[in-house]
Amino acid sequence: MYQDRNMISGNSLTAAASTEITVLELRDDSSLVLRMEGTQALLRKEFALGVAALARQCLRHEPPLPIELEHAIELTEEALMPLAALLAGSAGLILKGLGAFLIGQGLTRSGSTQTELTLDEVESIFNRVVSVSQGRPASQETLPTDARFFAALLMLREFMHHLHFAQVTLQV
Repeated sequence: MYQDRNMISGNSLTAAASTEITVLELRDDSSLVLRMEGTQALLRKEFALGVAALARQCLRHEPPLPIELEHAIELTEEALMPLAALLAGSAGLILKGLGAFLIGQGLTRSGSTQTELTLDEVESIFNRVVSVSQGRPASQETLPTDARFFAALLMLREFMHHLHFAQVTLQV
């Protein structure tokens, strides 16, 4: 498990010392959101949904079935919507922890070394995993088919979409 005290260290946060930034740490059974200004936490909110928890609750097949993805989206939206008003207007997003590791590993597997993704790029990757869940051969997409990767990507997508983040930086 990743330690909270590691959340406010790192080059991206010190480089953004004069602007607010949101840090999302997707863990196994819960997740943590920090809204930072420099090294000062303006907001700290933990929510009871993590990558492994979402996979256990919803994503029981490999690759997950479309109905499982729909259920996972519903649970994720329920967990995230209370954060919408709290995070309005934050300038940037950093993804850390297990979620960043799984997504980074998945991108590497598909031949990408990107650590910065726009919302459109996250949507595109998500659409590729949805295609796999609908029967497209996974070998054509070269993305992982395990439930934890699907859960991490789905949670990131929903976070960015509903909380209006245009870009994310993965810190793995």
